Amino acid sequence: MPSLKVIISEIDYNVILNVKKLREERGISQRELSELMTLSQSFVGKAEALGQPEKYSLRHLRLIAKALSLDSIKEIMPPSVPENDMIEITYEKVSRINERGVVGKKVEDKVISIKATERSK
Repeated sequence: MPSLKVIISEIDYNVILNVKKLREERGISQRELSELMTLSQSFVGKAEALGQPEKYSLRHLRLIAKALSLDSIKEIMPPSVPENDMIEITYEKVSRINERGVVGKKVEDKVISIKATERSK
């Protein structure tokens, strides 16, 4: 499968990664988190998918913090100011391997490279 590219703000990307990590640590699926946030069942999956336009807004940060029983929204945010404004992510879609180690029908994004864009300067 050919590689794909997306330009996204570095802070958005960091928030997506942090939410995914916190969600997975708690054993919560994308669908479950979407439901806990009272959003469409597919929202979190779309927000985590690099090729989709849906991303978390400031309103969503509160909903995520409540759904994951966080003490503060700070737990979702990067620990420091991101170095870049916008980044270009090169990625490919790969088959997801399920809990039994079997290649499933679902795909996930595999990041190949990340670089700052001209707009970051």
